[in-house]
Amino acid sequence: MRILIVPDKFKGSLTAAQAAKSIAIGLRAVKPKAKITQLPLSDGGEGFVETIVQARHGRMASMKTIDPLGKPCRAHYGILPDGTAVVGLTEASGLWRVPPKQRNPGTVTVVGTGQILAKLVENGCARIILGIGGSATTDGGIGLAAPLGFRFLDKKGNAIPLHGEGLGKLAQIIAPKNKIKTEFIVATDVDNPLYGPNGAAFQFGPQKGATPAQVRRLDAHLKQLATVAKESLGHSGHAEAGAGAAGGCGYGLITFLKAKRVTGFDLFRQWTALDALIEKHDLVITGEGCLDKTSTQGKGPWAVAHLAKKHGKPVWAVCGACRLPKGKTPFAAIGEILPHAPNLVTAQKRGAFYLRHIAQDLARSMM
Repeated sequence: MRILIVPDKFKGSLTAAQAAKSIAIGLRAVKPKAKITQLPLSDGGEGFVETIVQARHGRMASMKTIDPLGKPCRAHYGILPDGTAVVGLTEASGLWRVPPKQRNPGTVTVVGTGQILAKLVENGCARIILGIGGSATTDGGIGLAAPLGFRFLDKKGNAIPLHGEGLGKLAQIIAPKNKIKTEFIVATDVDNPLYGPNGAAFQFGPQKGATPAQVRRLDAHLKQLATVAKESLGHSGHAEAGAGAAGGCGYGLITFLKAKRVTGFDLFRQWTALDALIEKHDLVITGEGCLDKTSTQGKGPWAVAHLAKKHGKPVWAVCGACRLPKGKTPFAAIGEILPHAPNLVTAQKRGAFYLRHIAQDLARSMM
């Protein structure tokens, strides 16, 4: 039997590569003769740069910048053979860089990633592909645009703080005098709009540390950003698919830098020849930390499942927890960690252990 393992990361516990390895170990304990292929999934978040660079035979590079708290850090990016740069927002500005007790999507920044973009533009890079999953912020992408020359001002003409709370003071946006010639492509893992019930603040703010009151305030600030952008620039991409990705960074890239939006999964699918791989295998296994409503809004594991079904292959999911009606998913089987772990902390600390055992249980019951 040929099995393709394509999991996303288990946030706070395992990288996609670690998850794939753990699942493979569990399967081999029950099916030692199975031919297993491990393909860590990245649809714009963690591992995005490495996945694309490896698939396209590029090279890795790095530069000094700042993290979401404004502290110095070094972030990696990729250069493809044709000179295209591949940047992952999570490298400099990811939630993983912020200690849990300091997480606040209204006050942290993505300026560090903006500095990387500005340096690449300064160096003459003709095209930049930016994967924007896993951010720590909800700032509408102003931190990405400011280092490239955009000015975000209050009523008195003073620069506002470049974070989500600062948006509440926004009254005017001034674009740089010199046109930015670089082509931007933004790869998102969700298709949410900028604001509203399905927008950046309501859908993703709580997992970044936002309180209910702050979620409502940040949503109002994002709506204000869209209004000011329309008044100052003549256009606003707030309703575009993916505008709400990464705390509104999708919006900033689309509106300020005229980025073309693609799904991170579509890039992953194309550049790893995923369709061909699925055809060569008998079973596909995917998964992530939590299967919930956001999984159905364009995330990789959900897309993998539908692609596998399109090719007539059964697909299983492994996850920390499933918060979806199990009879209404594309998965033939779902294995969860939390029913077996005593609590979330233990589940995250011992994620590899539990994944191995869940894979074993699924193999015994389903094969």
